[in-house]
Amino acid sequence: MTIHKKIFNSSAWLALLSIFFIPGTLQTEGGPLHTEYGFPLRFLTDYHISNPEASIWFISGMHINLLVYFVNILFIYTGIHIVLYIKKRLTEKDSFTR
Repeated sequence: MTIHKKIFNSSAWLALLSIFFIPGTLQTEGGPLHTEYGFPLRFLTDYHISNPEASIWFISGMHINLLVYFVNILFIYTGIHIVLYIKKRLTEKDSFTR
């Protein structure tokens, strides 16, 4: 089995861009207030901690789970492969009926 680099690259970008285009879920119970981002699995957590002496870094209140990010890439990669396979089968079937 070969890995198609263009499809893998596209799925990595789609997983990353899901942070910006798909709304996150706000979690209020089970600890501090936080919002989780990512699709289909949530891999980025933004903690809403108001501390006047906090760091000036933008990502200081965030947690990124890279393992879940790579699982998202694999899910999206598999989904794109399935769609392309179905498209290929339908176009082959149409060419035989003509």
